[in-house]
Amino acid sequence: MLDSLQIPLETVCDIIIEALALNEAPGPFEEEDIDEIPPIDEEMELNPHDDSDLEEFRSRLEDLNEEERLNLVAIAWIGRGSYRADEWEEAMEEARGMNPNHLATYLASLRQLGDYLEEGLAELGFSAEEFETGVR
Repeated sequence: MLDSLQIPLETVCDIIIEALALNEAPGPFEEEDIDEIPPIDEEMELNPHDDSDLEEFRSRLEDLNEEERLNLVAIAWIGRGSYRADEWEEAMEEARGMNPNHLATYLASLRQLGDYLEEGLAELGFSAEEFETGVR
């Protein structure tokens, strides 16, 4: 079972807030911008943005270290229901099989990333509430 995340909870919460805000802004997105990433499940929608906001968000994700990006992928997969909380190690192993150079692009491409991360944190027993409300 999961003892602790290898990414600060505050960082995950910041990513959630940024991803949710990004989803609210309309913008075009070209699927060919995402290459060499694992297939996306049918229930997942690609993020429809390809503007400076999306590029800034992708850059923000690239600023994280690889382990932090892998944690975000695993949390998102748990949040979308691909893995259960007790399958954390399996989700991490699957994420480690991805090309590390494409993790940020993959994450930024998930239209519901903020929702997936929020749900994944809840499934793992963490709460983002104190960060969302600004109470620390």
